[in-house]
Amino acid sequence: MRLIARYPSLSAAEERAAFLRSRGIATHVSELTVLKPGLTRGQADRAALWAVLAAQYEDALKLLEDADHQPVNALDESRMQILQEEGPVQARRVMIRGLLITLGALLGLLGLVLYLGP
Repeated sequence: MRLIARYPSLSAAEERAAFLRSRGIATHVSELTVLKPGLTRGQADRAALWAVLAAQYEDALKLLEDADHQPVNALDESRMQILQEEGPVQARRVMIRGLLITLGALLGLLGLVLYLGP
């Protein structure tokens, strides 16, 4: 995922996300919990808009600048639905795999320490 923009309100980010999705760009909106104010506007940004697919990042930026831009890498509705359904499943798999690798490494290190002694 690549950050497209930050917004002062969640509703503003969701509005832009809905526009991009209507043009075939897969997006994700996340709330920001940063306590310090944004340096450029003097106020805290409350939400971030992300391009889910790196290949769509440039199209997303161009669409936000020019609503008439024709995206090169747009997804149709069926592909967008598949991405929304499979995304969380794949994220869980990656997280579980990472945790298992970390656990295996820690157990290996513990075994090495016990084998070599304190």
